[in-house]
Amino acid sequence: MKVIVNDTNIFIDLQSIGLLRKMCELPFEIHTVDFVIAEIATPEYRTEIQQAINENLIHVREFTAEEIVEIVTEQASAPGNISIQDCSVCYYARNGAYTLITGDRQLRAYAENCNVEVHGVLYLFDQMIENSILLPSEASIKLRELLAINVRLPRAEILKRITLWESKS
Repeated sequence: MKVIVNDTNIFIDLQSIGLLRKMCELPFEIHTVDFVIAEIATPEYRTEIQQAINENLIHVREFTAEEIVEIVTEQASAPGNISIQDCSVCYYARNGAYTLITGDRQLRAYAENCNVEVHGVLYLFDQMIENSILLPSEASIKLRELLAINVRLPRAEILKRITLWESKS
């Protein structure tokens, strides 16, 4: 089974539009790291994610002291303003040969430079439709909701999908 490693923004985006549980229905093993879980400060987000972890829908990797040293060293030499959380998910995805899911443009560029396969939230939407977890009409509504709350998303790509999915309704 394909493993995907989620960054913080993916959990927050999907949870904010009520799709965290739907993501967990995908035919992937969903992983993240302890640094990401620690970064989720909103109590209701943290509670729902913790429930998914307790149900083994999301797997959390905790690092050894040696790995933390490697991650901190990598972060210190990384270009730009890559956070420790960003470095930790990239490190985990790279070392496991997993796919990284992030909405962070800088992390995406860094991961691609490290030869990590990277996708964003639109990939998850595409997969939810492909796997009959969401109808195209439902995905269109949820994508509109997401676009309204996250202005950093690729607007042109989102509008293309909305137009396509609404034409299938």
